[in-house]
Amino acid sequence: MTVPLAAVRRGETFAIETVPDAEVRAKLLRVGLLDGTVACRRRVRKGPVVIERGGTELALGSSLAAEIEVSRVD
Repeated sequence: MTVPLAAVRRGETFAIETVPDAEVRAKLLRVGLLDGTVACRRRVRKGPVVIERGGTELALGSSLAAEIEVSRVD
């Protein structure tokens, strides 16, 4: 089951399933965030979601995070 990235809580791990924008998808692929488990590091209320994988952190705006679909990893 997929949920929007905006619904993920701090500390949860997930895999990115769907990125609606091709340009954003390419950027995420270049920094290694599409192939494997990603963690939510911080969430700012009504603001960006900070995700991390392998030492790379990236802040995604709330509107973009609402469009990205992820699946939670146990």
